Amino acid sequence: MKIIILGAGNWGTTLAIALVSEERKVSLWTRTSECAREMSFSRENKKYLPGIKIPREVRIVEKYTENVGTDDILILAVPSNRIREVAKELSEHVDKPPIVISASKGLEYGSFKTMSQIIKEVMPTARVAVLTGPTIAREIANGQPAKAVLACDNVAVLLKLSKMLGNDLITFGLSNDPIGAELCGALKGIVAIGVGIADGLGLGANVQGLILAYGLQEFVKIAKFLSVSKDSIYGLPGLADVATTCLSKDSRNRKLGYLLGKGLELEEALADVKMAVEGVNMARTVMELSSTGTSLPILQWVAESILRDSGNAERVKSALYNIM
Repeated sequence: MKIIILGAGNWGTTLAIALVSEERKVSLWTRTSECAREMSFSRENKKYLPGIKIPREVRIVEKYTENVGTDDILILAVPSNRIREVAKELSEHVDKPPIVISASKGLEYGSFKTMSQIIKEVMPTARVAVLTGPTIAREIANGQPAKAVLACDNVAVLLKLSKMLGNDLITFGLSNDPIGAELCGALKGIVAIGVGIADGLGLGANVQGLILAYGLQEFVKIAKFLSVSKDSIYGLPGLADVATTCLSKDSRNRKLGYLLGKGLELEEALADVKMAVEGVNMARTVMELSSTGTSLPILQWVAESILRDSGNAERVKSALYNIM
């Protein structure tokens, strides 16, 4: 049995570092052979995790260049807008799917499907689980402990994963509510962007706390509209993940929001962050949800600040004051 991580970005590389051990073989799959060679030689992900060494025990190879066994665990750590594409690729390369874990956070624009729902749709025979929760990649890569969430509606798979993946660095809470956990993970980024915007605007902890609290209340409204359980919202997948993302200086969502609050255009802010920001992908989905009649003033304000008003800090501030 080995763990295969598809996606050598910030989170995928961190998971490889955190999960490898004498008992666990870990392969990190990159998009290109050039990337695999460079990372194998330098033992570092210079683009996404500069200064952090990747253990020699982690095998770094181009995707699909090694076999996948039915007893392997395959973790997808790619941006949410690529999950459907990647799942289709996997279905073409893997005859008998192993356990597949989605470590991506987002909802598919237009369909409102979670990542695990997309994987099951494309790979109906796969056993699918979700890895989510309050996990700042750089902290874990630096050896700081964290507690994540493994969610699956198959209890046998859930218990197997808990036994195979848990270690001193990452422990796991278990949940049989994968869709609820994923919904929280998808929405947390846009709240963190909102908190970052408020900070960039020079607004203090009072306003930032309101954005967090009202944002969570809007999670409940969305869960109700989508007929999804709200049980995860005030636990590790929801409140803990939102708070962690809003507090951490290493949060890409919060950093993007801070730059937008300082008046940068969206493309300028994204160039500064230098990584995919899932909260931006969620902005269009939030706007679509708002058009259904579901009242989401805070999340809609964040989405409009990203998609319409970036570069105009005064307009962003005025819009926030109007809804508080």
